[in-house]
Parts: sequence; C-alpha cells; structure tokens
Amino acid sequence: MKRINLKKYPKVKLIDNASPIHYLEHISKVLEVDIYIKRDDLFSVGFGGNKLRKLEYLIGDARKNNATHIFTIGAIQSNHARMTAIAARMFGFDIELFLKKSVPLKESSYFENGNIILNNIVNTTIHEVKDNESAYKAIEKRIIELKKEGSRPYLIPIGGSNALGTLGYVDCYFEILKQQADLKVEFDLICSASGSGGTHGGLVVGNALSNRKTEIKAYNVEPDQGQLRAHTLAIANEAMNLCDTDTNLSLSDIQITNEYAGKTYGIPEDFHIDTIKFLAKYQGIFLDPVYTSKAFTGLLMDIKTNVIKKGQKVLYIHTGGAPGIFAYPQYFK
Repeated sequence: MKRINLKKYPKVKLIDNASPIHYLEHISKVLEVDIYIKRDDLFSVGFGGNKLRKLEYLIGDARKNNATHIFTIGAIQSNHARMTAIAARMFGFDIELFLKKSVPLKESSYFENGNIILNNIVNTTIHEVKDNESAYKAIEKRIIELKKEGSRPYLIPIGGSNALGTLGYVDCYFEILKQQADLKVEFDLICSASGSGGTHGGLVVGNALSNRKTEIKAYNVEPDQGQLRAHTLAIANEAMNLCDTDTNLSLSDIQITNEYAGKTYGIPEDFHIDTIKFLAKYQGIFLDPVYTSKAFTGLLMDIKTNVIKKGQKVLYIHTGGAPGIFAYPQYFK
C-alpha cells in the first residue's frame, strides 16, 4: 500500500466520526447477496451527504486563499448547493448559489420546498439561471463586481467535483478499509450514485493507491454518452497527482453504467419510486428521487440480472439527499 500524505491540503472540520456501515439483513436474505450500506447521509451537519467530505477540502482551500464569498452551481434542488451554503455559513463566508432550471418540473413544491427552504434558513443569495453557460456568465459578472469592492470570491465547481474535492473520497476509501477489518468482512464491490464524478473518482483513486482488487462501480443519475466517464477519469488522475503518485489510471478503471438513470436528470421513473418504497419498508432507510434511488435501483437490477453474483458482499454508499424528497410530493401520493 502506497503511503500518502494529504495533510498538506488544509481542511475544515465538518465530519466528527466515520459514517457507520450497516448490514441490510432483511433484503440480503431475500436477494441472497450480502448488502451493506455506508451511511454518509447521517453526518450531523446540514442533513448530511457525500458533499461534506469534499467541502472539508474545498472550504479549507477557500480559507487558505482568504476568500470572502463562496459561489457554486447546481440544479434548483441541488444537495451540493445546500451543503455548500450551510458549510460556507459555518465558516463565515457570504454564499451565493447559481441554481439552474434544469429539471422539467413546474410544481410549486419543487421551487419552494426541500433544499430551497434550507438554503433560505441560512440566508443564501440565490441567482436563478437557465443552464451552465448562463451560470458561468452570471458568476463572471459577480466576480468583477465583488473584486471592485475589495471582496475575494471563491468558486466551488458543480458537485464539488475537482481533484481537491475528490480527496474527500480518497479519505473515505481508507476509512472503509479500516471498517472492513473491524467488521471482519471484505467487500467484493463498492458502489454509489454518480452525478459529477468526484465521489466515484475518489473511491477509484483510493482503491488504486491501496493496491486492492475491490470492484468500484458507479450508477449514473442521468442519460450520458460517455462524458461522465471521461470527466471522472480526468479528475481521478488529477487527484492521483495530488497524492504524489505518477501512476495514471485509464478508462478501464472507471466502471459506470447509465442503464438505470431514467429519461432525464431530476425525474424519477416508477421503478425508482418503487425502490424508495422498498428500502423504506424493509429497512427503514430513505433514498432520494434524484440520486440514491437511481443508484440503488441499479444495484438491485445488477443482482436480478446476475451481474452481481449470489453470495457476494456489496457495500452501497448512501450519499444523502433526503431533503429533496419533500420537493417531489406528487410522486408519493
């Protein structure tokens, strides 16, 4: 195992303890596959979620650069935007979110409930934009305005998914290795949702640095023709460089499926809603309509189609997003 030192990258403290790993006893018996779930959704700050691991590094870097304002981009109900707003406020930054109308929903609950309420509670400035292009134009304008006032804005990328943010899931991988030893179990597969590549990329980097043979797989949450796989590889290799290794990963290291994403981002299909209800009824765990339900559906279908074999041990990383449920009440009537 390669020794790595990530302490040279300043972090803020947003996570107190390792997120727990639970064995899903009821559904494991039914499916004949040992399914474990790592509860990154249970972190104590801001309703939890995977973005906290990334934000520890990204907010740390913003402090290092003496920033005054934090900017980021996401959809109207972005979990990343919500967590960025809360974490930024905790460390004294002004926060501005550039939220895209990228989900074809018109219900008022989508624009007024869920993550929007939490953003408003921490007095977030929200700019509604059409798409990524208009978001970056609006950000460029705000940067010019703020710099004239003597302020120093810091832009966190979509999903917190750049090389620095990705280190949060390198940390997570090594956390999992310790938990495996404590649980006396070795996972055949570690899997999660992927929307912007940082969580998946960090797990792949950790796996490579540890010289393990664990399979790492992500389930894309939107239809894609290969862009996410290429993006994940790019940021994973940049993160490898931050870990002081000259080893390069290749596309064959990035295992991702688009098969269970549904027709569009942010819109669940009936089978995703069925998955939410299935896990809630049998294990008391709630998934969200945009990310985790799509990935867990993929996991269930991989078991059904024998991609995941009977008797294997699988770790699913629950990346959070529960507040988003309340923006989708029409799906649960």
